[in-house]
Amino acid sequence: MNIKKLTAAALAATTSAALTAAVPEISGVTMAQDVARLVTITYTLADAPAVVTVDVQTNANTSAAADDPGWTSIGGEAVWNATGDVWKKVETGSRTITWRPDHSWPDHKIADGGARAVVTAWALDNTPDYMVVDLAVANTVRYYPAVDFLPGSEIGQTGTITNNLAYKTSQLVMRKIMARGVEWTMGSAAGETQRSTATETAQRVTLTNNYYIGVFEVTQAQWKNIAPSSRTTPKFSVDGDIRPMEGASYNELRSSNTTSDNASYHWPKDPNPSSFLGLLRSKTGLDFDLPSDAQWEFAARAGHGSGYWNDGSVVLNKDEDANLDKLGRYRYNGGQILNGTSYVDPAVDCGVTNGTAIVGSYAPNSWGLYDMHGNVWEWCLDWYAGDITALHGAVNTSASTHRVCRGGSWYMPAGCCRSAYRNNGMPYNQNPGGYGFRVVCTAGLR
Repeated sequence: MNIKKLTAAALAATTSAALTAAVPEISGVTMAQDVARLVTITYTLADAPAVVTVDVQTNANTSAAADDPGWTSIGGEAVWNATGDVWKKVETGSRTITWRPDHSWPDHKIADGGARAVVTAWALDNTPDYMVVDLAVANTVRYYPAVDFLPGSEIGQTGTITNNLAYKTSQLVMRKIMARGVEWTMGSAAGETQRSTATETAQRVTLTNNYYIGVFEVTQAQWKNIAPSSRTTPKFSVDGDIRPMEGASYNELRSSNTTSDNASYHWPKDPNPSSFLGLLRSKTGLDFDLPSDAQWEFAARAGHGSGYWNDGSVVLNKDEDANLDKLGRYRYNGGQILNGTSYVDPAVDCGVTNGTAIVGSYAPNSWGLYDMHGNVWEWCLDWYAGDITALHGAVNTSASTHRVCRGGSWYMPAGCCRSAYRNNGMPYNQNPGGYGFRVVCTAGLR
């Protein structure tokens, strides 16, 4: 690939809220390749630290102007292996990125002047859409502008999120949810299949902040990376490490003790430093927590309203549902086993086609989140109450005996896996095979 004669571009990603503060600016972008095919991109970041990402674009019309709309990205899967001052928070000054196109984009050639580097600075309160957090190396966080930019495990790999084992064992992939100021309907409309009139009252909700949420439920391997000494016995053993963590109590996650619910660690107070979330915060430097009831439902719905699964397909049935078969593990697509006329739990050593599923085994919702329907119940921050309309989406901090859990599970029928369905559990209950979770954190660096 001959790209010795190149053009370059700079972009800044900012929010209106950032206009009163210093806005990061990229200038002086250069791009060149040496005889060993190593591409070097240099740039200057001015005014404020920023998260920096890079793309490479091509244009068959080599005489086109720099802002010609014909410039087209070669795709994130070709540039994810760029290293240096990229994919992370970068301080101001002259910076360098290196890229080996032959390692991620082999056998491609571009005419002289037919490629350009695009370096983007993201304000720290408006970080990119995907964040990858390393659980094995403390305080190691990377940011990517789209799913196809996420690093793969081998050259030419497709389906990076589901195929890269690291994302189910030693790293957390987080997706930014743009929720701030969006008015939406929480709950369900009258007539929705298996609607609970006592707990799913439709209400208009507007959340105040954007947030990152886990693309997958936290797995058993990820749990062991953070809290190995508190590991519980899994319900299912085959490929257990990449199945969701299950049997985790709410108290384990925030209070550290499985039996006592210590008010000193009730939200909005920080988790106990020795709890799973406390240890995760210490390891990563990020404010990880459980999603609120409203945050969970907003992310699960992915923009789809009452009566729809989170890929936009219609809820067909309260028991077995062909549309849900594609989206998550539940009783009728392998979760339980038909024994005569009834469904029963599979054996502890069953394969991954029964019981809980390996995370990411089914199709994602419209925002790229997996297993929001079925697999394991997911704990939320809130104390449980049937009628939550007075909260308008705020976290329920009024103590009761139970905490909210969402999403259904491998042993429940379709109706209990809907986005609006609200369940609850005693916070000390570990329930092997039952309770799992995914995590959220602030969208943007503090």
